[in-house]
Amino acid sequence: MNTTILTSIIAASAACLGALVPCLFSFLGKKKEYEIARLEQIEHIRRTEYCNFMDILQQMVNEGNRDNFLLLQKSINRLLLFAGPKLSLIINEYFNTLVTDANAGKPTLRDKHVNYQTQIVNAMRAELGVSATELEQAQFVKAPLE
Repeated sequence: MNTTILTSIIAASAACLGALVPCLFSFLGKKKEYEIARLEQIEHIRRTEYCNFMDILQQMVNEGNRDNFLLLQKSINRLLLFAGPKLSLIINEYFNTLVTDANAGKPTLRDKHVNYQTQIVNAMRAELGVSATELEQAQFVKAPLE
């Protein structure tokens, strides 16, 4: 084989490889940027939905009526989309307990509420990286009357 042809083939291969490597690194960099932006967006949604849930749960405790229960139900449905597996299970179990007890015509016991609410708050804190220390008790209490 002619050395000129061989040199041309090597030079062309090097040029192609030289063009491909920056494209590959650029692609991987953009993919990483996209993943980071996606995770930040999910984190923002979680924070918003967790705060919204806490507000609605407190509203439900203050005034347990059908409208507030429906707000709680909608909030829980949104949480089930964005919460991690542990929190999703706890919230779903809590809601099912509330519905089951209400359909049976009996109130959910205070200890059950406190247990679920503590688990929910601790799971939210863990998912958001707020604190590794769990609260012993998180309880939503009715606002005092004026």
